[in-house]
Amino acid sequence: MSIVQRRRIHCIPTARLAAVLKRNIQTWAKRGSSDETLQSLAQLESNDLLSSIVNRFPPKIDYAFGYGSGVLRQKSEPSKSPSPAMIDIILATDNPYAWHKQNLQYHRDHYSMLARLGGPSFVTWLQENFGAKLYFHPFVNIDIDLGHRHGGDSQNEARTTETQNQNPGKRKIQRQIKYGIVSTDDLIQDLLDWEFLYLAGRMQKPTVPIDLPPKFDSSKEINEWTACRADAVEQAQKTNLLSAVSASLLLCATTDHPHALPAIPSIPIGELYNTIASLSYEGDIRMQAGAEDPNKVKKLVETPGMADLWENTYSESLDELQTLGLISVVDGTDNKEGGGCKRLECDFTNVAVRKQLVHNLPPRLRALSDCITGQRGSSVLRNELAKIVSPAAKGQSMKGFFTAGPVKSWRYALAKFSKGRLQT
Repeated sequence: MSIVQRRRIHCIPTARLAAVLKRNIQTWAKRGSSDETLQSLAQLESNDLLSSIVNRFPPKIDYAFGYGSGVLRQKSEPSKSPSPAMIDIILATDNPYAWHKQNLQYHRDHYSMLARLGGPSFVTWLQENFGAKLYFHPFVNIDIDLGHRHGGDSQNEARTTETQNQNPGKRKIQRQIKYGIVSTDDLIQDLLDWEFLYLAGRMQKPTVPIDLPPKFDSSKEINEWTACRADAVEQAQKTNLLSAVSASLLLCATTDHPHALPAIPSIPIGELYNTIASLSYEGDIRMQAGAEDPNKVKKLVETPGMADLWENTYSESLDELQTLGLISVVDGTDNKEGGGCKRLECDFTNVAVRKQLVHNLPPRLRALSDCITGQRGSSVLRNELAKIVSPAAKGQSMKGFFTAGPVKSWRYALAKFSKGRLQT
């Protein structure tokens, strides 16, 4: 069975599909004046703004989410820049060729000269055959109409813009964004199998799912298929989060000491989240070269407001491990060590526990069960993660020269270094 065929069996039954559609419509209907109260302390941009950004692009988006320092607060100190940080979003579509073809018609300036000359066939080939199968557009300035909520018809974009300019009553702002395009099947595969641990790694950290309103100008079948594919991504994400928790526990559970495997009765829950946040940076050339903030992992976990997002993201996975009897999550006040923070208790010396955690990992790591559960399991697991991350990170970085063009690529690299090596 092919990857595509294997993924599409995730489509949900008709009865459940109707419930998903109803839930999505009701959620969208509730958006509005109450939106600001729904977002976390750590969330910098409203759900309405993120949805309005997605609505500026061609339809047939199955799933979208926002991330990064422009969406979620990653540091306590005030920004030195007078303008807001760049907003990062990911858009998943079932048909990248058709999507790029339409996007080239209405946002041709987003693409490099080489991509414009090559057309949608070249763009899709470049996206799906190099790096982590993503196509990024950095430093895109986009006008956002916060009053325009239901999206989908890019053919009317020029006409809509003209109308907005004549109607100053509508709220319109300009923001700088970086958006990435990925095939829905490729996204699901990375979440389930950690083929690149690129988007899977990004989604192991808190993100902001972007509401995709029902497309009223589309057929019922198209809306049903979109809901089906979004549900498939969400189900794959649950597997990804369980794998991330299990891998991080194994890194906490094992030691490189050649003679002993010590028992660790409990660890702070924040330590677990720090380990999870670092999984996708194992072997990442950007970290090694100083092109990433050396304190990035710490900021992702310890910035005020982020703790609640981490807890919300991993509550279901931790509950599942507790149900299996593999871990216990206790309050610090009930623990001998106190401290008022949650701690995670696990019998790390129990080989059966470690083997069950390995069973939750993607197939390529499960095949190394005996090595990962051994005394040097931590080194084995870290090396395997680096083997996954390193090639994808290198390829994706090199691909930027062709997708974004030399000027934007150089500008993006300088921005990264300013947060990394130049900051130390």
